[in-house]
Amino acid sequence: MGSGCLKPASVSEPLCISGTSANPQLSAQLAPVLRASSRAGRCSAAELDAALVALAGTEADGPEATAEWLSLWLARPAPAKARQGLVALMQRLFAHCLDSRLTAAQESVRGADGGDAAEGADFALLASRCEPALRLEHMERDGLLSACLLLSHLSQTPGVSEPASDCFVPVLDGIVQLFHRAFIGQRAASFAQQLHQLCEFETETGLPPIQEHLGLLSCRSKSLLLGLLLVPEDAPPVIVVLARDGSLTDLELQLPDVHASVLMPYFEAASGSKLIQGRRVEGGEGHGLRKEFFAAMSTDALRRWGPPTSASGSSDNIVCAGNRIRIQTVDEVTNTSLICQLLLCAQAGDRLSLIFADGMEAERVATATLAMADDDSASLVVDRPFEESHRQGLLSRCELQRPSLPLFQFHRGTGQQWFSANASLSGSGSREKELRVRYLVFGKLLALAIVNHCKLSFSLPLIFFRFLMQRESIPSLEDLKGFDTALHTSLRKCLKMKATQFKQLKEIEDLPAAMTPEEYVARQVKEILVPEAMAEIQRGFWSLVTPDLMRHISPSELRQIVCSTIPVSENLSIRQLFRVVFEDDVAGCQPLVDALWAVLDSFSSVEKARFLLFVTGVEAPPEPGIEQLTVQMPFSAFTQEEHAALLGMLPQAHTCTNTLELPNYYESLRESGRFPVMGGSPSSSAVKALHAEVKRLLRERLVTAIHETDSYELDATAGDVSTCAVTPSSAFVAAPPPPGTPPPWAMTHSHISAKRNIGMSGFSNGGSSAADMATEAPSISGLGVLHLRMDATSDSNRSWEGPQLSSRSLASIPNGTPVGASRPHSRQGALASISDAKMASHSRQGALAAVSDAKMASHSRQGALAAMSDAKMDVDALLESLEEFPSAPPSRATSAGRTQPTSAGLTRPTSAVRENRWLAASKKRQGNDVDSLLEDLDAALTTIT
Repeated sequence: MGSGCLKPASVSEPLCISGTSANPQLSAQLAPVLRASSRAGRCSAAELDAALVALAGTEADGPEATAEWLSLWLARPAPAKARQGLVALMQRLFAHCLDSRLTAAQESVRGADGGDAAEGADFALLASRCEPALRLEHMERDGLLSACLLLSHLSQTPGVSEPASDCFVPVLDGIVQLFHRAFIGQRAASFAQQLHQLCEFETETGLPPIQEHLGLLSCRSKSLLLGLLLVPEDAPPVIVVLARDGSLTDLELQLPDVHASVLMPYFEAASGSKLIQGRRVEGGEGHGLRKEFFAAMSTDALRRWGPPTSASGSSDNIVCAGNRIRIQTVDEVTNTSLICQLLLCAQAGDRLSLIFADGMEAERVATATLAMADDDSASLVVDRPFEESHRQGLLSRCELQRPSLPLFQFHRGTGQQWFSANASLSGSGSREKELRVRYLVFGKLLALAIVNHCKLSFSLPLIFFRFLMQRESIPSLEDLKGFDTALHTSLRKCLKMKATQFKQLKEIEDLPAAMTPEEYVARQVKEILVPEAMAEIQRGFWSLVTPDLMRHISPSELRQIVCSTIPVSENLSIRQLFRVVFEDDVAGCQPLVDALWAVLDSFSSVEKARFLLFVTGVEAPPEPGIEQLTVQMPFSAFTQEEHAALLGMLPQAHTCTNTLELPNYYESLRESGRFPVMGGSPSSSAVKALHAEVKRLLRERLVTAIHETDSYELDATAGDVSTCAVTPSSAFVAAPPPPGTPPPWAMTHSHISAKRNIGMSGFSNGGSSAADMATEAPSISGLGVLHLRMDATSDSNRSWEGPQLSSRSLASIPNGTPVGASRPHSRQGALASISDAKMASHSRQGALAAVSDAKMASHSRQGALAAMSDAKMDVDALLESLEEFPSAPPSRATSAGRTQPTSAGLTRPTSAVRENRWLAASKKRQGNDVDSLLEDLDAALTTIT
């Protein structure tokens, strides 16, 4: 900036600057600017034009020279109002030149703003539409460039850790927002191309290089442009494959190491038809899966317990009394209950969820395992004694969960998440290594969240981001104020301790004798605010971002970018969160549109959170106005019977594209003949009754859909497989094995014999040498116990990893009912046909319950379903049978509208499980060829529909 002596001068006269940067010509030229800055809020259009001409400079002294001169002028000793006046003038100049142009540009791109939400808008198309409206004159270009340079310099004042917020230029922010849909979506993978197109657009219109002046933009626009700037030009998207309940350690070798990248996540699916890196995955793609990926990893960072393993059945050889669970072992495999086998696998620290036959529930944590002296029983010691009523009850279900290592936990002082006790990275070698890897990967996820425009599902306090960005900062006692007030007060008292008291404290905590109270307090503050884990997070974060770019971002802005800071409340408006686009057929049915808005506006905070999960895949609200919600009406009905079936359908949603699909309840109610509204006035009682019924029916169906959607499923139609969340809550039930048949994961006789040889030291599931295998307790993996995967959003979201039943089969089984049993009608209005289910490709659909009831609705037709049930002829079992034949044509197999659960709680069945499914489905057809199976499938579908 140059040096020299500054002489105080009046704003009304040229400033005299001595030194190498002195320029008398500039002093006189910029006098109109200085005069206007003293009355920036009252300047006329002519005064603004004169100031703009002065800022543009001359051929000898261009915009850079005028901006430098003004920055020197502000560096002189002067009142703060001089800076405020100059900043306000620069902002007025931008508004004077661009406000009307921005309005015209927004109108011109409105027609190009309704593309596919997954693909996003095309940058070149948006630029071509708004370029004519934003084109500047030569004088305006240079004047605004000078103003931009000056404001950018002022936003980064030396010695100030955060960018100044008073330099915000709303009109530049609005220009960036014109293209926000081009930066988010499937096309976001071409960031380098978009950055090049943005530079060309700025050159053509004469706008200043906005991406070089992030300090003038809002947090939202900064995050959009950072996505372009942090990804190198030749960096390809990074493919990530993992299970929906995967861990951060699964990403250690999959995430980039030297720069940020766009992620293309895929979730494993045992029944997926798409192969990525040799693994079967769900078929969805785009920004929706990115959001779900970051939500899944957020869940792992907080996870305290692993996925549950469950068992059901009789348990007359198990007694719960005191603080013990006594398990009586037997020799015969068929007489050893599944619950007994599962409890024999329990280890100290495992969580047990017990359900008794009378409906009572108990949750305990195992603290020790013991083998009894008589060698015929074993005991689990639990953390709390059982009630007397539990002693008399029989267990009907048991769930076991291994403990996990959460990275963060709830912090009472802030009401947010903070480092857990594991952040000290102490413990055994393997435990410490695992924690270091997970914290390192979490740091990378924070950087990747910026680039991929996604958020964590939980919030971290501001002080976390302050120490993340200011790596050399040393925490002090004052930093605890407001973070943990009680601890702050306690440590302040330590500073005033008497020497004898402090000596006793050091002896109790085994501290060095030479430690002073000040050193003790500093150590405690550092361990709390900057534990060892923070260094790992910093290492992961800064390995992918550029410090020069991040200087434009404050800690509070980074927190807003990567954390969900908008709470879901009653006042949260769906209209403000999304840009809602009604497709033509929906927009043409105004009564249905009005009913939808009335229903959404009436939702409680819980219902709004479930609706967000239903249409976006995550409960965290997006930044207002960033994402688009598309409402479609893809279902058709022509006959009265089809309209009746349409009234029973539930809404569906595509999480990859934020698309809500609604049946036309209004038209179907009109066609039902219950409301004689033909030719009636809008004020007639019949019309009012029809509108009220549409609203009631839509609310009933939508609430059912959002509450019964708990996990994801593949819906394969004509070879197209995509992601959807569709499993109703009522479908979480497992069928018991056939009488007398050992389950796939049953203990073998050798396992039980080995159990009898366990000594009084108890039994363990840990690893051992081959020599110890004869006396080792059977592990879960050794037994092949069917794992239940727990969805990230609810403890009740469970589905079996055993024989995979389709959505149709699952929904038709009430709790406690075997697979072959019939189900009474429970939802008479749900008459959706199987063909409607086929249309739900890669959608989150509440319509499964309707499909299942459609199947049960036909049980009165000629007793066909009863015969099918007796023959164990399940449609999905037939489809699974087709997959056993390598020569089976895929197109014929998928055209049946098959719906199989995905990896949201399921993995590929073991060979034994698949064999049992085959035997149960085609017991009378072994040896038949593919054509026979296809004939059976067609007959089954004909009967159902």
